[in-house]
Amino acid sequence: MAAYYSTLSTSQPHIESGKLIPLASTGAQRLTALPKVPTIAESGYPSFSATNWYAFVASSKVPAPLLDRWNTELVKVLKSADVVEALNSHGLTPQPSTRDEFAKYMAKETATWGRIIRDRKITAE
Repeated sequence: MAAYYSTLSTSQPHIESGKLIPLASTGAQRLTALPKVPTIAESGYPSFSATNWYAFVASSKVPAPLLDRWNTELVKVLKSADVVEALNSHGLTPQPSTRDEFAKYMAKETATWGRIIRDRKITAE
């Protein structure tokens, strides 16, 4: 027996074929695509939550009004039912936000994982 840690978008074909059996998901909530699969928090580790995330970023030289317009349009797309359904089917949960909200989230993630890396002396090989 082997264990495998992966994004759903990578492992989903293997789950559907029966080659992989999902044991738990790593986010705070169950995945829409795998509603019967518990989270790690539900499996006995209540404070565990680790997710991958994707973001659109741009150079700091891009004018703020253009970034605001880009963000407004992206939020519209990420809230559309067909996009939400398509992303959910691949284990992705869209979380549209303002630029400031995302900056705060990214700072929090950087601090959290930076601390874990430093405390555990994790290095790249």
